[in-house]
Amino acid sequence: MDALTRLPGALTLLAAGVWTGRRLAEEWQASPVYRWATPRPEGLGVQPRDLRPADPAAGKRILAGAFVLAGATLAVGPRADPWDRPSPDRRFAVQLHRFAWLRDLLATGGEGVTEGLRLTLDWLRVFGAWNSFAWGPETLERRVFNLACAARTLCAGASDAETARIAASLARQVRTLLDQGGGQGRAAERACAAAVGAAALSGRAAESLLATALARLERALDAALPPEGGHASRSPQQALELLFDLLTLDEALTQMGRAAPEAVSRALDRLAGAVRFFTLADGRLAAFQGGEALAAPYVAATGAGEAPDGRAAPSACNGYHRLEGRALQLIIDTASPAEGPWSAAACGQPLAFEAVAGGRRLIVGGRLVARWPWSAGASGR
Repeated sequence: MDALTRLPGALTLLAAGVWTGRRLAEEWQASPVYRWATPRPEGLGVQPRDLRPADPAAGKRILAGAFVLAGATLAVGPRADPWDRPSPDRRFAVQLHRFAWLRDLLATGGEGVTEGLRLTLDWLRVFGAWNSFAWGPETLERRVFNLACAARTLCAGASDAETARIAASLARQVRTLLDQGGGQGRAAERACAAAVGAAALSGRAAESLLATALARLERALDAALPPEGGHASRSPQQALELLFDLLTLDEALTQMGRAAPEAVSRALDRLAGAVRFFTLADGRLAAFQGGEALAAPYVAATGAGEAPDGRAAPSACNGYHRLEGRALQLIIDTASPAEGPWSAAACGQPLAFEAVAGGRRLIVGGRLVARWPWSAGASGR
């Protein structure tokens, strides 16, 4: 293969072949035949539970007519339609079509559930057939997960026809997610989202989708989680987010009376250990390789704070080293950036470090972010 790519024009032909293959796959998934051939579920199944904390205040802003996503705001007015107007920017549009707002909206109670159902049905009306952006890998994975976790709550007050429509769309989205493949470094995340989506459905079609997703997830986890712990991307945040997703899947399988595959159980143990390693004394995550520190309650929601056997966090994980004194903590990145499919978001940051002194974040990536009020009673060596 390497010899062929060195021939004149070989890379151009290879790129053209990849583009053509993707276009043909999109045309097939957008076709009425694909929609007709997708087996229909019998209805909704269990209710997967996302452990990520919701923000009812954000949900109340949506009820008032303002979507605040990815640092941008779209003011549509109460009970208006965000789907028939331009988004402020692409990052906003991605979050909108991922249904990233749905968990916050449902947290407001009955009125939020009614509005969530209306917005979901409006999305199905506008984008339910096909759209290259709305059904693309950038948005589909997280929408499947978010819709699966919300489906039973949304449909509690829906008609039988509306419930059947949402269930049928979720099944088609799960199938499309599986047909799109692993994605650039997100094979485990995509397979897990597909499994959660299938668990939220019932019937033979749902069982078939779940079996396919779980088999794919077992293979993907072996590649995504190195033996030394953490995530292959070397991003603490990606390890945390995958842990959230796998916890949701594990609980959904328990509701179904099924044990999680051994690969999922091993992954939960590895990722929980990694989250403990990367959680500093301020309760927030170390922000390396493109990740964010995240709020302490968000990190704590995984329940990974304390090891079951009471052991302290290891001193090394995934190419990072952790040093601790009485009041001072350091995490230092001593390895190279991720390679292969996980390199898209990797950062070259040799010997970058974070420091927490007395429970207060002092240095992020080698940059001073706060002044430490040193005093005789707070010496942290």
